[in-house]
Amino acid sequence: MTITLKEVKEQFKIWNEKAFNNELPTPTFELMQTKTLLGQFCPRKVLGRQTYKIRISTYYDRPFEYYVDTIVHEMLHFYINYKGIKDTSSHGRVWKRMAKDLSGKFGLKITTTGAAGGGACEAVIEKKSNKGKTFEYAILCELNNGNYGAAVAPESKLYKLIPRFRTWGMVKNFVVVKAPWNQTYKLRHLKTACGVMGISKKEYCELMNNKIIDFK
Repeated sequence: MTITLKEVKEQFKIWNEKAFNNELPTPTFELMQTKTLLGQFCPRKVLGRQTYKIRISTYYDRPFEYYVDTIVHEMLHFYINYKGIKDTSSHGRVWKRMAKDLSGKFGLKITTTGAAGGGACEAVIEKKSNKGKTFEYAILCELNNGNYGAAVAPESKLYKLIPRFRTWGMVKNFVVVKAPWNQTYKLRHLKTACGVMGISKKEYCELMNNKIIDFK
């Protein structure tokens, strides 16, 4: 389904009362056709006056509850900004703690880039797959601290990224695999700098079952 502007406003009002004690002023709202963002919080000063806008993408056909997760995701950014709360990054410790608390309390799925609120979802995978692209190149890493990490990158960027991973001090071993969308859509996407998103050993092993690509 595609959410309407009226429904976005209604959900903001509902969740402002349920989750934020009606502390947030009503912002302006906008629907967008952006495929790289599912939502966006935009604070801005206009002629010395602070304004706020929440934008929701209708590019993908998504279940209604996924839209709700995205709206509350952006409301968290709004709350932290409005209250002047210091955080370590856009999706820093404070944001993540609040997202976890709200998700647990209300049965939401608020994540930074994950399956519902923060990023891609099954509808995203389906739309991308229908466009003919059904896989990505994933860089899988065993880290020196005993944990596992992964990221995806375009094939054209791998030749520049691979040498950086070879000299990256926190990486013990790494491989590149050609993996399907349903395993890679939530991973961190790289273009220039090396970096990984933490994954479980189970996720690492599942990704390792794919074809290993030699980029020597």
